[in-house]
Amino acid sequence: MASLYTRVKKRNPEIKWEYVNTGITVDIEAWTKAKKSIVSWSKYIREEGKEVNEKLDKVAQTIELLFKEGRIKSNDDKAILENELSLIANNDALKVREEVAERQRKQREFEKKERIRQQKQILNFYQYFLDGITDKSIRHGNNTIYRPDSVRVWKDFGKHLRAFCPKDMTFDDITKPFADKFSLYLEKQGYMANTVNKYMVRFRKLCNIAAEEGINNNAVSLKVWKERAVHDDAKRAEVYLTTEELDALYEMELEGKEEQIRDLFLIGVFCAQRISDFSRLTRKNFKVTSNGTPVICLSQQKTGTYVEVPYMDERVDEIGEKYNYMFPSIPKRDMNRYLKDILKKLSETVPSLMELYPTALSRAEIRKEQLYQEMCKKEAKGEKFDAEKNKYFKKMKAYAEEHNGSPLYMRDEDGNVLMYKYELIVSHTARRSALTNLYKTGMFDNREMMAISGHKSERVFEKYIKVGVSEQADRIYNKLKVLKGGKNKKVG
Repeated sequence: MASLYTRVKKRNPEIKWEYVNTGITVDIEAWTKAKKSIVSWSKYIREEGKEVNEKLDKVAQTIELLFKEGRIKSNDDKAILENELSLIANNDALKVREEVAERQRKQREFEKKERIRQQKQILNFYQYFLDGITDKSIRHGNNTIYRPDSVRVWKDFGKHLRAFCPKDMTFDDITKPFADKFSLYLEKQGYMANTVNKYMVRFRKLCNIAAEEGINNNAVSLKVWKERAVHDDAKRAEVYLTTEELDALYEMELEGKEEQIRDLFLIGVFCAQRISDFSRLTRKNFKVTSNGTPVICLSQQKTGTYVEVPYMDERVDEIGEKYNYMFPSIPKRDMNRYLKDILKKLSETVPSLMELYPTALSRAEIRKEQLYQEMCKKEAKGEKFDAEKNKYFKKMKAYAEEHNGSPLYMRDEDGNVLMYKYELIVSHTARRSALTNLYKTGMFDNREMMAISGHKSERVFEKYIKVGVSEQADRIYNKLKVLKGGKNKKVG
């Protein structure tokens, strides 16, 4: 009997071993006879040398694997190889490797299934998605990032998702009754119909994104998130400022922060954009086209749409020069709060700002009224408040008295909440006012106005046109008058 040796030569890493003991022993006479010809070798490996040949194949596989794994790096590592090969003689090494490889394969398969199982759980997939849009590793289909305001909406949605969804619930469990219950849950939280719809749309989108990633195979989950029709009495009244009211606002004597907020709001009116856009304008946004048209150029933060808005009012330059085109930075919440105070003062000379509008209360206003009722009951029982609570209660009480509150907010005989026009003005009123006043001129079609606003959908654009039914009646009447040759008396 004799041991078989092999020679190993590699360029990278540079290895040269003339004799490496494989650990395999053979019968010298049988081996010598088998090596005489191809026919005798073929017969040998089919019969008495079959096991030897199998071991030789394993030797070759093992040598290749050790180099591939980087376990052999230099000539000093010969002992590593010989140790592995000695085990092959007993059929152990490759068997162990195969067992390890099989265990690793099964572990990878299990981890993959577990990852998919966990992501099928709605809350886990939501967190994965939120992390992705936050660190920008997940993007829109056109490869644009989710903007900060969009990420905020998703975070707000997540608060309700966690409060409503069972922790182990999967996309497979979503049904129409579940979607209806989620809508009812949001309504019970005091949200207006528009906000309920916003969160229903977010849930639908989450289901669609999970489907695109192969996590959600439940077709029902893609169809049950229906937006509800929003009636006027179920949403916040959306008003606009007329050109006369805007002129009065422009001429109003103000100073300090009130002046800055008024000026920034008017910039928003003059360019018909959202606060996220008009609050970040600088000198570079004010340009002139090749034909000499002065325009305000910008890419809208919400949609990424590029617009060029021709000057709709020359006073935009007056305000720009006033601040050297370095406009004050005003948080949205501050603007909304100050605007109401400013327009309340203006209502003393502009009566139209005192017009009453039926409106729905926001979630915060509902809670405020409930708190006021509770404090009224406590006061009636003789309960005393600390200084801070007492100050807040007096403030609410003064508001209720000033507005004929029932109990806190003014209501008509049918119980509908009424608010003065000036109380309904917010930063977004700037965009709404610009588009409504542009529409009222009758000079521009929707396509032209949408080129300024950046809207892609005519249905969404038309929501910004806030001409009331009485105003529309006046417009139609006056147009009919022109057609009839002036026989009608002009109104409005």
